[in-house]
Amino acid sequence: MQPTPIIIALLLSFHGLRKKSLSPSGALTAFLVGYGSLSGGLWAFGITLIGFYLIGSRATKYGKQRKAKLEDGYHEAGYRTGWQVLSNSAAGIVAVVLWNGMFVPDSVQAWASGGTLLSTGMVYSATGWCPLDKHIGLGRSRAFILPATSKAFPHYRIHTGVLLHE
Repeated sequence: MQPTPIIIALLLSFHGLRKKSLSPSGALTAFLVGYGSLSGGLWAFGITLIGFYLIGSRATKYGKQRKAKLEDGYHEAGYRTGWQVLSNSAAGIVAVVLWNGMFVPDSVQAWASGGTLLSTGMVYSATGWCPLDKHIGLGRSRAFILPATSKAFPHYRIHTGVLLHE
């Protein structure tokens, strides 16, 4: 267990509970989502979700009157439930689980998946498959075009383990 993600997730969930922007179930869900998104090797997902949470809280504060008109059971500070927290963070959590499960072998997500998500990667060898093999485009009437340069894709061939340009 990593202490930093636990501390950050606890601080944010308690802050939301104290400010009444999260219900008790929302605070628990926010803690689990926060820890899950920060506990992998890449913090970008967790930082993004924290940013969405803080921006959403600020937007709720400035849009109180409109939200009060539109929402039944409106609460002054937002008071998000666990289901609201989960529905707002579900796509981010799926991305975190898949990314960390596949590319970070020592992450909580890889451990929880039992290593089934871990990527072994494609093994390239001189006698094996090559992504630049010229036979890929055979039968095409036109050359492949590189989108970045708008130039035709050059043909390559493999000869005794060395990649040669034709």
